[in-house]
Amino acid sequence: MSKQKFFLICALLILALPHARAVDFPPLKAKIIAPNGLVRGEALIYHNYVELLDSTGKRQGAIGVVVVQGRQRLFVIREDQERTLIGWAENYRLYNAENKLVGYYFWTPTRSYVYDPQMKKVGEAECLAYQGVCAAGIAGFLLGLL
Repeated sequence: MSKQKFFLICALLILALPHARAVDFPPLKAKIIAPNGLVRGEALIYHNYVELLDSTGKRQGAIGVVVVQGRQRLFVIREDQERTLIGWAENYRLYNAENKLVGYYFWTPTRSYVYDPQMKKVGEAECLAYQGVCAAGIAGFLLGLL
């Protein structure tokens, strides 16, 4: 390819860049399942947060990563008028806004599991992406924070 063609192609790409639009991908969906096998809700997994919906499809809240003083923290937000901070997660543990331990979460490459403070299983979901955040989110949902 000649230099002129190369520069022409580069110029066209640069001119087209402002008009280019990022591809919007739909979220991955994970059913939130109680120990009895009933579907309690759904997690919508986006590339930087997870939304949590009840069994009717109504948004209950979300969980996402926020950097605080150079450390990544997971925060759980209730879906209300103020988008209330109701909890946070760290090291496989879920805490409420008063820093009280609410339960535990664990994940594998394909499944996420939730346990209450006495280590009784309260549910699971098939989280295929963003597993740690998804697991903490379904923990907030199943343990009653949302």
